[in-house]
Amino acid sequence: AAAFRRAGGTTLRNGSLSSIPLRTMATGPASGGEISDELLSRLGSLSTQALVDGLWVMGWPSAQIDNARPLHPSHKCVGRAVTLNFVPARPDIAADKPPGGESPEYEAFEKCGPNEVLVMSSTGPQESVGGDIKFLRLKQLNIGGLVTDGSVRDTDEIINYGFPCF
Repeated sequence: AAAFRRAGGTTLRNGSLSSIPLRTMATGPASGGEISDELLSRLGSLSTQALVDGLWVMGWPSAQIDNARPLHPSHKCVGRAVTLNFVPARPDIAADKPPGGESPEYEAFEKCGPNEVLVMSSTGPQESVGGDIKFLRLKQLNIGGLVTDGSVRDTDEIINYGFPCF
């Protein structure tokens, strides 16, 4: 069996030096970065498994929502993430929450556009993050889709919109 050991940034194989360095797991980028529309298009052609494997190799082993599934088999989305984190209802501050279209979630919707995907973290798997009225607005904004760990209402109407929802 071939013996491998690290020797000053090079690999020693059966006693001969090779210029192929050993790989170590990356830790992901130190800060943000830009993903071009061209790169998004290329990423959109890959399978989900290839993308998850690539994220793992790049040091992002848990950069996905587990058990996400499309509302319809034809749904697929790719885009830059715009994140929204729901918190449990608090009766003591409920009166301070802006109503309807002025609420923080609608504010997040308006930050989304083409080539962006809204990622909504719910307070639980049975807690709905929205239905046809909210998602019609997302469709009007032409965003790439929605991914959530919660549930959604009015699924037939959302499917009729052709809006990718996971």
